[in-house]
Amino acid sequence: MGNAVSNLLRKKHASKGLIDVSLMVANAGRMDTLLQTTTRDVKFYVVLVLLIICVVLQLILAWMLWFDAMYGHVKIGPAPNQEDYRNDEEEFAKEAKRHIKKLKRKLLAEKLSNGSELVLLLILVLNIFITAFGAKVA
Repeated sequence: MGNAVSNLLRKKHASKGLIDVSLMVANAGRMDTLLQTTTRDVKFYVVLVLLIICVVLQLILAWMLWFDAMYGHVKIGPAPNQEDYRNDEEEFAKEAKRHIKKLKRKLLAEKLSNGSELVLLLILVLNIFITAFGAKVA
């Protein structure tokens, strides 16, 4: 069961990554088209700002997906037991800190994974507006 869930999560991240890459390529093309236009009216600046926001969100999404891929699927064992380190308090403290660090990273990765879906939705909505207001080569 755990392996099937892990495979599903990997496929989910891969699909988000592919969507992010395809939208980045599309936005680069839109930016090129926009910058080739000769009119610099309000619509030009609206689309330019939307494109810049979208690209920044795409970079943030890429970082979120990377962080989740690195730390989101790490298996965390049981917390260190002080009785196992009776003679070495310093080693116990190090192990406890490592365990807490892993827990914090995993929790952050889970939050970023959930947040990445919201960021992806924002990117898709922005791209709809960019397409609606899109630049036409004169």
